[in-house]
Amino acid sequence: MFRSNNVAARVFQRQICTPAPGTSIHTARRFYENIVPGYTIFDVECPDHSFRKFTEDGLYLISFSRNHQDLIVYRPTWLSFSCKEEDCDNHELPPKAKKFESFFTQLYSVTLATAGELICKDFFIYMENNQFGLFATSTAQIHDIPAVGGAVQGVPSVERISFHLLRLEDGVLLDERVFCNDYVNLSHSTGVFLYDDLLAIVSLRYQRIHILQIRDSGNLVDVRTVGEFCREDDELFLNSSAQSLVNFDKQKQNQVATNHGLHHDDSVAETSFLSGMKQRLLSYIFQGIWNEESDPALRMQCLKKKFYFRFQDYVDLIMWKVQFLDRHHLLIKFGSVDGGVRFLFYYNLDNISK
Repeated sequence: MFRSNNVAARVFQRQICTPAPGTSIHTARRFYENIVPGYTIFDVECPDHSFRKFTEDGLYLISFSRNHQDLIVYRPTWLSFSCKEEDCDNHELPPKAKKFESFFTQLYSVTLATAGELICKDFFIYMENNQFGLFATSTAQIHDIPAVGGAVQGVPSVERISFHLLRLEDGVLLDERVFCNDYVNLSHSTGVFLYDDLLAIVSLRYQRIHILQIRDSGNLVDVRTVGEFCREDDELFLNSSAQSLVNFDKQKQNQVATNHGLHHDDSVAETSFLSGMKQRLLSYIFQGIWNEESDPALRMQCLKKKFYFRFQDYVDLIMWKVQFLDRHHLLIKFGSVDGGVRFLFYYNLDNISK
């Protein structure tokens, strides 16, 4: 089919024709064959800011102050100068064309970082529907810190990580969420993923996936946390079981002390369990190897070679990254602390399956 290169003809063709399914973006990009930058302005006087990016809809330019304390948002004014004559290439632009203010208008400046925090300039997530922006601030990383409370050895700790939800239209702070003594990979928003109104935040230090919902009102609402526990009632079940064991041990110790006249300490040694997510990963790997062979002898050899021999490597795997496939399914990237062994884990939030 003949396609005209005239931009007016293409606009008319776009109005009367409907693109094939799945080709609307490709059809829109054809206009770049006609509308392209035709002039470059050098040595523009720009503010001393760290510019992050444009929002996906092109309405805002995100930047941060050099001390990483303030958020500065600009709105583009776009086409500011034009030439109606034929020989436009030989005409000089007016002096004000070399000023940043001729192309952008500052909307506001908001201080985000407080109490020793700095804005993470590589982190920014934009919700185009509500024009919300999610920003992050954090204190300095602490390396070589002991792994306590279920933390992963070798992962640094950050005393305070804050996520700030702002309405970009006027810079109003809508809500914030704080993680203390934790670690989230904020570089290029690696540790956070947005799907529709659902937000997934990966805690690398404690191996948890915090799922939040961003309401239209601008509130961050906790939906659930996956990692240490998979189902919502797992913690209740384990706590009730642990309490029963504690009561049983106390009764046994009291009986021994009565019979022998001995005194025993009431403290009970803490039992260490693998997390619920790690248990499901190991069971899935075991089941897959189990089904490879039908002969019992060959099956046991296969398990020894592929599962038990590598068992510690599987146990040492940690969650690095997560993304939503849809509202009910997650794709989780597992890997070793040194970045060696890697797995992609398909996780169903409803049925707890792979």
